[in-house]
Amino acid sequence: MDTEPANPRARAHVTLLRTLAAASLATLLGGCVMGPNFQRPETTPPAAWPGITAVPADVPSQPVARAYDGRLWWSVFKDPVLDGLVDEAVRQNLDLQTAALRIEEARAQRGSAAAQGKPSVSGMGLGGRQRSSENGLTSALAGGAAQQGGASAAAAPSPYSDLFQAGFDATWELDLWGKARRGVEAADANIVSAEQARGNAQISLTAEVARTYLSLRGAQRQRAIVLADIADQRRLFKLADSRSKNGFSAQADAVQQQAQLSGAEAQLPPIDQDIAQARNRLALLLALPPGALEQRLGPAPATDVALPPEVPVGLPGDLLRRRPDILKSEADLHAATAKVGQAKADLFPSITLGGVGGFQSVHADSLTDWASRFFIGGAQLSIPIFQGGKLKAQIRSADAQMKEAALNWRSTVLSAYHDADNALVAYADEQRHASALARQLADARRSRDLMVSRYRSGFVSMIEVIDAERQVHQAEQQALQSNVTASTDLVALYKALGGDWSEQAAVQVSNEDSTRTRR
Repeated sequence: MDTEPANPRARAHVTLLRTLAAASLATLLGGCVMGPNFQRPETTPPAAWPGITAVPADVPSQPVARAYDGRLWWSVFKDPVLDGLVDEAVRQNLDLQTAALRIEEARAQRGSAAAQGKPSVSGMGLGGRQRSSENGLTSALAGGAAQQGGASAAAAPSPYSDLFQAGFDATWELDLWGKARRGVEAADANIVSAEQARGNAQISLTAEVARTYLSLRGAQRQRAIVLADIADQRRLFKLADSRSKNGFSAQADAVQQQAQLSGAEAQLPPIDQDIAQARNRLALLLALPPGALEQRLGPAPATDVALPPEVPVGLPGDLLRRRPDILKSEADLHAATAKVGQAKADLFPSITLGGVGGFQSVHADSLTDWASRFFIGGAQLSIPIFQGGKLKAQIRSADAQMKEAALNWRSTVLSAYHDADNALVAYADEQRHASALARQLADARRSRDLMVSRYRSGFVSMIEVIDAERQVHQAEQQALQSNVTASTDLVALYKALGGDWSEQAAVQVSNEDSTRTRR
């Protein structure tokens, strides 16, 4: 029995109501989202840093288990030149700019993913003339119909025709199983991953700038010590040569001293190379051409780098919310988890609402007449029946990627613990090494002072005095190298602890706020 209204307009209203009812039902069903839901991974961090327990109490710079605060950590070296270099590097470094562009790319991809769950509307326009084949199927059917109607004597229809059309085309795939929402969730996680990747790049950049700068200053100070040693070696050679020529010593003593002088002079070229390469390395980190920093860097300070009396390192569990590489791997796991839900949604039916409407006419002057209007509206149901195992394979692939991301997170966390503890051990051991070298240098200087006193009393010659001075220079070089190693170990420790924690925390809070706003 036909229950459709006889009035065409009433039938159109009934069709519209049915479409709206179907859309409402689909909207209610749209609350279903395929799992799994992301859960922040849990781990049990060590209760304390093993490296701290092995640190002697008498080292000059003591790591302590106090709350870590890495804001502008490079300022602990109290060097305004280093502060300026780090600030400029953060603004100009090309790798950091590339990382910032990846954030913009991730945000743009998020907008594309969000558009997947929204209606799509396109305008269209058509105007043209066409010619049908006189020997084609359409002409043959028209000719046969004319003969059956007794109109064989009538003129054949013209093969030319015009068509004009203007309107719109709208489609909307209903997000019944949360595929589009999982896509947005994965895109949000990718944004966080890109932001944390930039944070990790910034920490690596600031650490590399500080390490290179401290190594440069160490090489410059080492060069000054070597020059002083060369001067002493030349004085010793002149004295030995004079004594040999006057018969007070063997010629072998002068030859031996000449060899020591040549060895001291041979130390300069590698040091000069290290200085030039460190300057160029800093210029590259600041996106500057070679030699651009030569005037700005100038000579090295006369004193060694002063290390802070205490270095707060916090607790191992703090790394989980501070190190960008851990936060990035967590965001990658979040994205991989959401993609499993996307793959599962493809197993279920999909409904697409669509409509086409506008004006159509074979005459351009009647295109806008009310009688020229047309529309087509409805819904399309697509049910996956047989895909050759493709959809299930995609789910297995997404699930394997999620498990891989989970293992990568665990590996990143474990590596972070080891990096930080190894940096603590290295810094503490170098402190003990520096303490021993400081005692050695103090002993060498006392020995030199005693030798000078004995020379003034006439008990030793100038050769013994100069030789004692040379031993002081050697001890100064060793102490200097230890100071450079300790300062670069401190840089490595700050990097392992998560660098500038305050900035990373601000980025994380901003990400969470923006994510809540978008949802």
